[in-house]
Amino acid sequence: MRLFIRSLCLLGATLCLAMQPLQAKGDRLIERSGRTPDWLLSAGEEHFSVFARSADPDEARARCLEEIRQYIVNSIATNITSVETSRSESSNVDGAENIYSAYSSELRTAAAKLPFLTDISLSNAEEIYWEKYLRKSDKSTYYVYYVLYPFSPAERRRLVREFLDYDRDMYRRLESLRDAYDTLTDVAGLDEGIRELQPLVAYFFDDVRRSEAESLLNAYRQAYAKIALVPESKELGTFRYSLRFNGRKIACSKQPQLRSETARSLDLRPDGEDYVLSYDHSLCYPTDDNYVHIRYNFPGARLDYRLSFDVSERERQVLPVGFVEVEAVERDSVWLAETSISLRARSDGAFTVRGTAFALPHLVDITQPEPADFEGRGMHQLRFRQQLDTLPVAAGRGMVTGAMEVLRGERRERITFTLPYKLQIVNTTTKNEEQ
Repeated sequence: MRLFIRSLCLLGATLCLAMQPLQAKGDRLIERSGRTPDWLLSAGEEHFSVFARSADPDEARARCLEEIRQYIVNSIATNITSVETSRSESSNVDGAENIYSAYSSELRTAAAKLPFLTDISLSNAEEIYWEKYLRKSDKSTYYVYYVLYPFSPAERRRLVREFLDYDRDMYRRLESLRDAYDTLTDVAGLDEGIRELQPLVAYFFDDVRRSEAESLLNAYRQAYAKIALVPESKELGTFRYSLRFNGRKIACSKQPQLRSETARSLDLRPDGEDYVLSYDHSLCYPTDDNYVHIRYNFPGARLDYRLSFDVSERERQVLPVGFVEVEAVERDSVWLAETSISLRARSDGAFTVRGTAFALPHLVDITQPEPADFEGRGMHQLRFRQQLDTLPVAAGRGMVTGAMEVLRGERRERITFTLPYKLQIVNTTTKNEEQ
């Protein structure tokens, strides 16, 4: 919206001249600090005066100090408009500092807490005068304190510049935290961001920037619930995973809770950007409910993951391992799913894999159309391709459960597996370039 240039001027003169003496009619003056000065209830180019009343002289002095601070703040925040949505800048016109302002009236309260106003003290006052009165109504006494405080145009300009510098710095901090949110690589950054945003929310006195700070603070607080545990690889006794936030890996120094009814010696260690969970399954039986429960407790959120494992894998001669990788590729206007699964053979000899089937999210069913033959101990790659009737909604990662049949001579074994998967959607141009 349009910005309004408003030159700084004194507000206090009109306010002070409009004030009435604080003693009630009929109360009797019984003591005073000296001769009545001629500066009471006045303001000039180089100074201004304030006063306050209280039964306690120390409280009256404290109230005077607060009035002094408020007068200076009002002077800095002169000509505040009631428009709630705008911004503030500074410009130097003929050597005089001006403020483009459209702040809410809450600026006065906020500015009173600014760090560069902390040196305001009654020890800097030009003169202090007080009177003690006896109240006619109940014979109690009270004090009226008056303070003459120096405040030159040069000092006013200095405070305005400091205010503008401080205000810009506070907004730069907000922008920095907004940028940091999109590049977070450590959960500790969420904790730190929340700590830094809380004073910014308390400081911003205009609705626009306060709303920005509050929205960002809410985003930081809600980010804990968006952290996901993503499997990277799984073998009996070992589970590798990463924590991800907005699709990026994020580190976490906080150890999760690990619990299992059957597995022993649970151990979790960081490994690069991932975490590796190892466990002893030697006393687990196939009929048991074998699992490890992983739980992260974050502020206001909890991340739970249940790792189930099948100890019957100990007896299998062929094991699916690693990732199930699926690429959805468009070829000649037809979408195909190209699947790759790593197999580990524990013994020599030939074997055949057939009937591999699993379902990816969003109703994409993957099936192996033709049997695949392998021979020998070690690692093998099962690859097959099928036409897709239903296209995946989007690329993604997660866990998938499936089954396959392994034939070794006359022996036939049906194997179920639960492995992490990686789904990619590749257009024809990209695929041809890679090949």
